[in-house]
Amino acid sequence: MLRNQKKYIALAILTPLYATQANAAGLERAPQSVDALFESGTYAEVGYAYISPDISGHDIATGGQPSHTISNMAKDFESFNYAVKVDLSDKFKLAVMYDEPFGAKVEFKGENNFVDDSRQGEDRNTRVTVKSKNITTLLGYNINKNVMIYGGPALQELSADVHLRGVAYGAGAGYDNRFSSGIDVGWVAGISYAKPEYGILASLTYRSEIHHKMNIEENMPLADLLNLDYAHSNKGKVTTPESFNLNLQTGINSTTAVFAKIRYIPWGSFEYRPPVLDHTTQVALGSNQGLPLLNYSKDQTSVELGVGKKLSPKLTLAVSGLWDSGAGNPVTTLGPVEGYWGAGLAAKYNITEHLALSLGGRYLWFGNAKGNVPDGQIVGEFSGNTGYVLGMKLSYNSK
Repeated sequence: MLRNQKKYIALAILTPLYATQANAAGLERAPQSVDALFESGTYAEVGYAYISPDISGHDIATGGQPSHTISNMAKDFESFNYAVKVDLSDKFKLAVMYDEPFGAKVEFKGENNFVDDSRQGEDRNTRVTVKSKNITTLLGYNINKNVMIYGGPALQELSADVHLRGVAYGAGAGYDNRFSSGIDVGWVAGISYAKPEYGILASLTYRSEIHHKMNIEENMPLADLLNLDYAHSNKGKVTTPESFNLNLQTGINSTTAVFAKIRYIPWGSFEYRPPVLDHTTQVALGSNQGLPLLNYSKDQTSVELGVGKKLSPKLTLAVSGLWDSGAGNPVTTLGPVEGYWGAGLAAKYNITEHLALSLGGRYLWFGNAKGNVPDGQIVGEFSGNTGYVLGMKLSYNSK
């Protein structure tokens, strides 16, 4: 039984090698996997991913300006993840996991409607950086030999640095927004079913929203133009969305398993509405509500289907296909793609009885999208874009 379980687990832990996605819906950059909890014995891993999206297109002629080509506006970035898991007893397991689930790294350069030539250096360019850090602690309880329930807190930090430039943003051009949230708390809960002798593992995991409260620094040229008296630093909030993950795996024989991963996030209800921008656009529009800096029109569903094959006692391979619905179209110019199709390949090599190295890559074909600004105006079109992810993971297992 134990030997079969080790074969089954070796396949299970290969599939989530890709800890980061190149340009998923919304601000998502990692699927927030909890798979380390399902490992046997004492387990630890450290992972790294390099993400390179290539998103280009053209702006829409506006304000007397012609249309321009926009070269790659999505910058490469890196991501790290760590996990440790121990058995506290026959019934209880404890896992602590670190990842970087939300992020963005965007900069428009060159000659286009997202650049302000009256400014100098980097300040000419529309640019956005969003970063997050997440630590999840899960306590698992085995109800019986097959069923486990688990749950625990998730601690999260979130920061952003946003600068909107160029005629594409109309009266919003020149807007600046910065914040750093500190640590805020959500929660995670789930249930799993395992039958190692048949290579079966199924888990359903729910992550709650996390409400961030922080000081938001804003500069709003439109407010100055309207002679509005405003503070540049104000209390604000943003809520990262809840999510549902369904993971399924079953063995075909002692060396082969098929797997499916389904993830759902209600991005359609997400919005970031900083106070100065909200109030200023409310006054300018003569409306009861101003404009959000960022929102999405649809919820996201992503699916990964694949097969893993143990070629030898030391080497396992996995291939997978991927699909992501995106979060609507038109979509913000800060991430102008409508989902993607993708293919992945990964390999796990057992260096010793306890130590393993996993390597993998994904190639993604992004859906064409129209980019809009907060007032809904379409200001760019982006098509024919791709990206890739390269990842590695070093893992230790005591059994």
